[in-house]
Amino acid sequence: MLAALCLLGIGTGAGAQTKTSASDAAPTEITGTVLALEEEGEELILDLGSSLGATEGATVEIWRPLKLKHPVTGKVISDRFRIGTLELGQVRPSMSIAKATGTLTRTPEKGDLVILRKSPAPGKTAPAQPDAGGEAPDKLPGGDAASAEPEAITIATMFDKLKGTDLVTRIKAYEDYVREKPNGRYARVLYEEAASLRRLLEADGKPASKGVPLKGQTTRTEPSLVSFARPTAAVEGTPLELAVELDDLATGAILHVRTRGKPSYTPLVMASAGPGYWAATVPGDRLVPSEIEYFIEATMENGAAKAVVGLPGSPERIEILDAPKVAKPEKRIASAVLLTDFADYNGLKGNDRVWQTEGTFGLRYGDTGVRALRTGFGVYRGVGGSLNDLDTLGLSGRPVGLTYGYLETEVGFHRLFGVIGRVAIGLLDDGVAGGGQVLFRIGNDRETNLVLGGELLGGVGLRGFTQLELNTFKRVPILIRTEVTNQPAGTSRFQPPTENGQPTQSTEEGEVGARGIVQVGYRLTPGLVVAARLSFQGRTINHAGPGFGGAVGYEW
Repeated sequence: MLAALCLLGIGTGAGAQTKTSASDAAPTEITGTVLALEEEGEELILDLGSSLGATEGATVEIWRPLKLKHPVTGKVISDRFRIGTLELGQVRPSMSIAKATGTLTRTPEKGDLVILRKSPAPGKTAPAQPDAGGEAPDKLPGGDAASAEPEAITIATMFDKLKGTDLVTRIKAYEDYVREKPNGRYARVLYEEAASLRRLLEADGKPASKGVPLKGQTTRTEPSLVSFARPTAAVEGTPLELAVELDDLATGAILHVRTRGKPSYTPLVMASAGPGYWAATVPGDRLVPSEIEYFIEATMENGAAKAVVGLPGSPERIEILDAPKVAKPEKRIASAVLLTDFADYNGLKGNDRVWQTEGTFGLRYGDTGVRALRTGFGVYRGVGGSLNDLDTLGLSGRPVGLTYGYLETEVGFHRLFGVIGRVAIGLLDDGVAGGGQVLFRIGNDRETNLVLGGELLGGVGLRGFTQLELNTFKRVPILIRTEVTNQPAGTSRFQPPTENGQPTQSTEEGEVGARGIVQVGYRLTPGLVVAARLSFQGRTINHAGPGFGGAVGYEW
């Protein structure tokens, strides 16, 4: 094809026909022709026979011949390009049958050239063969390459590189040159040659390149889409890159985007991302639920634009998904509380009283599941007995003492409902005792809530209570509590000492009494609260007394 243009002498010695010297011993080329195609082109009839040296199983090359016009000299020249190889099957004296070995780059046709290369016998050399062009080269006007004009030298160099290449490569090279130098001396000739080559491809039914039409099509003047991967969804607030591949007629691309329901589009100029590729990024602030709409236009050299993806009236759509919410690390609130409480049940007579002190350390988690874990210690000291022993017989109350530790957990089944369980173990004066609490909290522990439950302490007694925690005023937390209890002498486990055979201390269990407690706190800082409490308790109207206490708590 146009590779033979290089044989016309553009450049010093470039493409000049080479004569094989006697010392080269090059293989002999025996040239034949495709006479006919049999069985839908799978078998080819060649005019190569055994009389010319063809043998069964031999491999021959098949070439497509072309006649073209040189754009510089104007001379009509011949060229060829290889489209594959054939294997000879049946060989007769004057012809043979061949099949393709591998994939051919073009469909074979009548008139295609076939070349059988035969190595020369030992001691003999191959005769010089003319190139497929078969014509002697002409020199450029003005002499050799050194004196040729620069554009002619450029074209000669291009032709030399194209020697033996296929039509697609040649067409693209010619059109690229015309686009780069539309006013060049040889631009018109190259354009006409490219058009001629396209017509050859149309006859073969194959595309030349991007922008080269198929058979039956007219030459395109507008760019077209080559490939585009349409995204279906994107994440809210996350920048989205869109890229498109266009053919060689496109000089640029513009992405138009808008939020669904908006009247106008925002244009985003797409930047080159490689030969034929254009890309643009949609900013994250434009990606808002529930959809965005877009279309893409390709621009041309004359400034016109053509929609290649979507249309302004029927754009493409991308669903915008809500961004995953990153949960904040759950803050664990630590707390420490120290509480002391004194209660007298018998008019400050000292025979029915309790002093209890507890220290607690806790960790608070979420509202549901394991809401809190707490641990602490307590010191319980008191005296008491039955009303008959204390008030009628005048006996002193027996002492009760328990030093204990405990572990407590609160489980939230709902934000407004939880269960508290406590296990305690401690030391009495004469042994080990255990106990615990079971409480039910209605409401959230960080807000106003109600606690109902009961307690059992071995060697001390039973206690049931109701506690209302008012957090209406954040600065002034208030607690109101009622208790029903037989502590501190809730059991008759101990045997008190006697004098003259008579007990000096109460030996009976204490009767059930009731307590009312009001505690008012003050929040000195967001985490520090101090509180004071007053109480009144009694077992009868005549067996009653006051109480007091205090607490300090800190959260962090």
